[in-house]
Amino acid sequence: MCYYAANKTARSAQQGRGSEEMPYSCVTRQSLVGVGTAAALCTVLLGAAAQQSVPAAGRPGVCEVRSFGAAGDGKQLDSSAINAAIRWCAKGGGGTVEFPPGTYLSGTIEMLSNVTLHLEAGATILGSPKVQDYRAINRSSEGRATALIVAEDAHDIGITGPGAIDGNGRAFIREPRRPHPPGPFQDFAATRQGEASWERVGENREGPVRMLDRPGVLVLFVQCRDVVVRDLKVLDAPNWCIHLACCNRALLTGLNVRCSLLVPNADALDVAGSQNVRISDSYLEAGDDGIAVSPCADGYCRMTAENITVNNCVIVSRSAGVRLGWAARDIRNLTFSNLVIRDSNRGICIQVRAGETIENVLFSNLVIETRLMDGLWWGMGEPVHISVVRYDPTSQADSEPKGPLGQVRNVRFVNVTASSQAPVVLYAEEPGKIRDILFRDFRQTFRESALNAAMGGNLDLRPTTPRRLGISKYDLGAFTAHGVDNIELRGFGLEWQGAIPDYYTGGIKVDAFKNLDIEDFVGRGPHDETPAIVIRDGQDAVVKNSRPTAGRLVMMERVVRGRAE
Repeated sequence: MCYYAANKTARSAQQGRGSEEMPYSCVTRQSLVGVGTAAALCTVLLGAAAQQSVPAAGRPGVCEVRSFGAAGDGKQLDSSAINAAIRWCAKGGGGTVEFPPGTYLSGTIEMLSNVTLHLEAGATILGSPKVQDYRAINRSSEGRATALIVAEDAHDIGITGPGAIDGNGRAFIREPRRPHPPGPFQDFAATRQGEASWERVGENREGPVRMLDRPGVLVLFVQCRDVVVRDLKVLDAPNWCIHLACCNRALLTGLNVRCSLLVPNADALDVAGSQNVRISDSYLEAGDDGIAVSPCADGYCRMTAENITVNNCVIVSRSAGVRLGWAARDIRNLTFSNLVIRDSNRGICIQVRAGETIENVLFSNLVIETRLMDGLWWGMGEPVHISVVRYDPTSQADSEPKGPLGQVRNVRFVNVTASSQAPVVLYAEEPGKIRDILFRDFRQTFRESALNAAMGGNLDLRPTTPRRLGISKYDLGAFTAHGVDNIELRGFGLEWQGAIPDYYTGGIKVDAFKNLDIEDFVGRGPHDETPAIVIRDGQDAVVKNSRPTAGRLVMMERVVRGRAE
């Protein structure tokens, strides 16, 4: 049913944003006039000037966007009609805003409490290619203040499928696709290849491409509670894709996220400072991180990220499949299980760059496949990367930052199969800032890479201050740990495939440590003359019940209380 509000606020709503009235709308709680009278009244008063259909009487609690003037033809901008449907649905106490089959070209859509957007099969919300169609909110993170769909301080909200949200990222790619400049995060003179490394990496054969001015986020929830995003296709985000900032109780499940693998910053799912979040049963493909928890010191709000579970997902990424940190606040109490991470630049990445603590994290039943990427993505193909180093974005590039450094502690990897072209890396700038780490039943296959000559043999710790530490020459093992206390490797298997460069000088390499326990290791070094296990400059190390598949098992140098049994 509908009514006509012949007043100034109604006309402003038809033209744009802000008013809770509208030219015509569904009545979700009670009838204002009879069905026939309402239709006749709307027809007479709207007339030819409206050029929009009269809404029919609908199901209680349901508003269909076409009844509010949405064309769904992919040409008319439908933002005003969609927002009108949401406002009226919320005003009536809540309900469902339905999108029948069609393509709904839109700028910013504002979600309100107690409203669910439901996209039927064949329905697509298509992001406008014009940045002026995206409204800025009153806060930003890394300059991102706009979104296609945004909810602030809302509760009991959702977006459900089986339709799609298409961010239209292809409209914001800079053409022709020239390489990026080197950027502020690395000094290529510090790499093993020197400036020659940039000559190849800078071509960005696998991205990232350079972007035009673009919307900040595809779907953004800020300080919301009881959020559901379910059974939805999400396509071609031009920037951050789905972002939860300081939300409580959220479920993201049954998602099919397919974003361009060339577009930078297009993380599939970001969970920043949020609590009690469940992510499950999804396919995530993105040109940056697959799932990022508390990314980049989030600027929308600052809270602890905790009580987060992720399971039954497949992830393809050009950065990290799963990234934790760096963050403005602590991250704790997370589980990740039954994940396949494939064709990615990193598998698991945990980063501390200031004073935060990341703790109590369990990864179990994972299959990880990583490789070196031909472009300026962060990471060097590591299946697992944990680093604690300083980074101050306000400092000069070559200054030495000060202040307390946070930590990573109590992280478990159980039943993991990894195939990679780069090592597992655990690196703490200050010894002991990574501690209590367990690898149990971890099987690693190390593969030759065609990009070793151009990019290999470097440690990637970006972002860092000073920047010369961002990417730097480093002798490696398939498992490389520096500055880690209380590390256990139990049931670790290592296999090498193909030609391995000389800068790999051990199978497992650990230094600057306290309390190292290796049990039931099976494997060998990268070369006939290289030990399988190399341990240096630490105290309290034991290697037991282990055997080499070729060559020497273990070498210890400058180790206090070290023994092999």
